[in-house]
Amino acid sequence: MAEADDTGWANPKVLTVLLLIFICGGAVGSAATRWYLHARMTQQHASHAQMDGIGLDKLKTELNLTPEQEKIVMKELDDYAKYYQNIEDEREDVALHGRRRIFQILTPEQQKRFRELFGPSVAN
Repeated sequence: MAEADDTGWANPKVLTVLLLIFICGGAVGSAATRWYLHARMTQQHASHAQMDGIGLDKLKTELNLTPEQEKIVMKELDDYAKYYQNIEDEREDVALHGRRRIFQILTPEQQKRFRELFGPSVAN
């Protein structure tokens, strides 16, 4: 007859099985999340690449736009270009700020190497 202490949650076999289930669940969840995110990011990248190749001339030709539609499409494309440029400018500012903050904590030898990697504008 089995002892009462070997039954329930204290049993090493039960704990081992639960640990294996937990690890397998984490691995499957991680793989599924990675697959899902990769699929979404690839899809978004493809749609951005498609939009970058589209200009007003191509839309006029392919869609046979009326003059009124042409004005609206031109405004939307201009707005998109301005928005994208603003985002790019902000990204560059944030990156430069981060490099400057890193530069401040480096030793003189490290600063020299950092300037070689990122250019002299970092120290300004």
